[in-house]
Amino acid sequence: MEKRPKGMSYQLKTIVISIQLIILGKTSLRGTSLTFSFFDKYFSGGVPAHTTGQLWVLRFGLFKLQEAKEKRDDWIYILDHTIEYGDKKCLVILGVTRETLMNNNGKIRHQDVVVLDIDVRVKADYKSVKQRLTRAQVLTGTPIQIVSDGGGNIVRGVREFADKHESKNKARIITTYDATHKTAIILKKVLEKNDRWKLFSNNIANTKRCLVHTGLGFLAPPSPKEKSRWLNINEYISWVNNAILQDDEKMSRKDRQKYKQRLAWIKDFEKDIKEWNSMLDMINLMKNEIKNNCLSEKTLSEIKEALSSIDINTSNLEYVKNEILEYVKEETKNLTGLYLGTSDIIESIFGKYKKFSSKTPMKEVGKAILTMPIFTSDITPSKVKEAMETVSEKDVKEWLKENIGESLFCKRLKFCKLSRKNKKVGKENSRKFARGA
Repeated sequence: MEKRPKGMSYQLKTIVISIQLIILGKTSLRGTSLTFSFFDKYFSGGVPAHTTGQLWVLRFGLFKLQEAKEKRDDWIYILDHTIEYGDKKCLVILGVTRETLMNNNGKIRHQDVVVLDIDVRVKADYKSVKQRLTRAQVLTGTPIQIVSDGGGNIVRGVREFADKHESKNKARIITTYDATHKTAIILKKVLEKNDRWKLFSNNIANTKRCLVHTGLGFLAPPSPKEKSRWLNINEYISWVNNAILQDDEKMSRKDRQKYKQRLAWIKDFEKDIKEWNSMLDMINLMKNEIKNNCLSEKTLSEIKEALSSIDINTSNLEYVKNEILEYVKEETKNLTGLYLGTSDIIESIFGKYKKFSSKTPMKEVGKAILTMPIFTSDITPSKVKEAMETVSEKDVKEWLKENIGESLFCKRLKFCKLSRKNKKVGKENSRKFARGA
């Protein structure tokens, strides 16, 4: 019979499968428990409650977060903030070694990075960023590069951290502005105050409302983004390009008429769409070069050559081209060898985390934050066993109390109890008043 981890009432295989179902299979906590009940007659590992599965995930996540990091002289830091409901912000610092980056030809997966630090606080300013970078430095040694998205607090915190190290040690830390966010800023400057783009956006929103509940619902454009809209412009342009190519001959007469009526406005934007397509072509050329081949002393010449194939025939296109080249020139100045050029990996991990947090009663920065260290880990029996024997439920509660504090959900429950209490008092007062009357 399989030996159980010290202090655990379930077999190791049950714990490992639970964590894998929740993290890799994206199964809900109750769904995981139900899955075990389905196979109970074939599987001798028991049926853990949904709260037990959640605790295993949190213990494994805390173990991976607190696991000792290798001290090296080639760490690259990637950092960003995420925020959801409430007033808490979460700073995450990822680490990847330059050796890994070189071995993977500039491409990194979730399992190639390590979560070095998670910091949740209400007031997340440049001082806290600098403080957490210093804390990570103690764990890993001084990084050779820091990649971020250009947020004000992060930029200043990174700059002061890097300047302090350089003045003290006469050694430079390369600070890199993420290419993906830079392209979004370029597009924002061109389009945010552009009347034609505003009209185009309004037409897309109106078209979605007109089509979504009809037989042409499959043609409905993507929903407007409240956040990161400048990172997702390609979705709207791709939709227009596909809508133009749509074969209406196979539609019913009624749908064909509606298609021509509702999408007729696209023809008025033919010239604009051509320009916007060229903008996206230039942006994508730059991003693909940096994502696939990283930043190096060759990047500027490669991008210049790639951009020469695009017809630059408007002032907006000229502006985009110049901004791209200026950015690449600045970021590759004095580089020797390959360096990371984007923070896409951290955005991907945030995306995974938000899918988990969306299942919580109130979408907030809460205990689900401890899933992030697992996203970058291999869930192996040996590591899970070590985690269960190292990190206790008490350790998790103490970490959550110190770093997360009282959740919005707990506050909500207290609020609801108060409402019920006030309602009860109100009824009693009404009865007293009635008796007195």
